[in-house]
Amino acid sequence: MADSKYGKYILREAFKTHHQMEGLSANGDEMDCDCILTHHVIYQPEVMLKEPHVHDDFTQLLCFLGTNPMDVRDFGGCEIDICLGEEQEQHVITAPVIVTCKPGLWHGPLDFRHIPRPVIFLEIMLTRRYHVTQASEQPGK
Repeated sequence: MADSKYGKYILREAFKTHHQMEGLSANGDEMDCDCILTHHVIYQPEVMLKEPHVHDDFTQLLCFLGTNPMDVRDFGGCEIDICLGEEQEQHVITAPVIVTCKPGLWHGPLDFRHIPRPVIFLEIMLTRRYHVTQASEQPGK
């Protein structure tokens, strides 16, 4: 709708393939805001993040959601491992959760290790452009 006053606020073709299949995804420039959103449907095991990393200047929200529209608490028996902090404290996700990665919080590896039914992995990054520091880039590592 080129002649619409507010149509510019509707991003209609925000689809990209990042991991197992196409999902809804847009960066800050595409949405003209300080936010990146990626939507993944994970239907088979995958180590998505092999090495820990950190974002020094933005918060990232990692949302793990089931796919049963009649029961938002149903996670389908899925098991996902995520490590947090420099110590790589391991957490096993067996129900829908939101993980808040504040600036400076190391996170990873991230392993979708048991996926009997598809899950939705939604990432919300409060920044215009994605960037990371890998553990191997840290002084003394």
